[in-house]
Amino acid sequence: MYNIIQHTHSGIMWIAVAMLFLSVLLATVILIKKKEECFAKREKIFKFTKWLFYFQAVLGIVLLFISEKVHFGEGFMKSKDLRFYGMEHPLMMLIVIAFLAIGLFKAKKKANSLHAIRTILIFYSIALLIVAMMIPWKAVLA
Repeated sequence: MYNIIQHTHSGIMWIAVAMLFLSVLLATVILIKKKEECFAKREKIFKFTKWLFYFQAVLGIVLLFISEKVHFGEGFMKSKDLRFYGMEHPLMMLIVIAFLAIGLFKAKKKANSLHAIRTILIFYSIALLIVAMMIPWKAVLA
């Protein structure tokens, strides 16, 4: 069961990161072309990206409790790997989800304006930067 959840979490990660990158790229293109009516048409892409990260969070929370990489015991904070998988990665991914949710919420208030797209671009870009820093590259590249 652990392997299925862990592989699903790892596989969907690439889809989620690709969708986040696509969202940032799309917002950038819309801002460059200055097409104000594009937010309502593209809102589904931004929402889908957010929901992918929600699904990733559910899988990640399950992994937090069943993974052998997470052990909340003595010396937990001294071990670089235990601290990363048990504290840093989950916390930063929750911050990413907050950025995605807040960015989309604020953009909806300014719907069909370049301000909405600028809001998406700012919040989703910050989220993409955090995701890039918090992917366990050592495990991915191994």
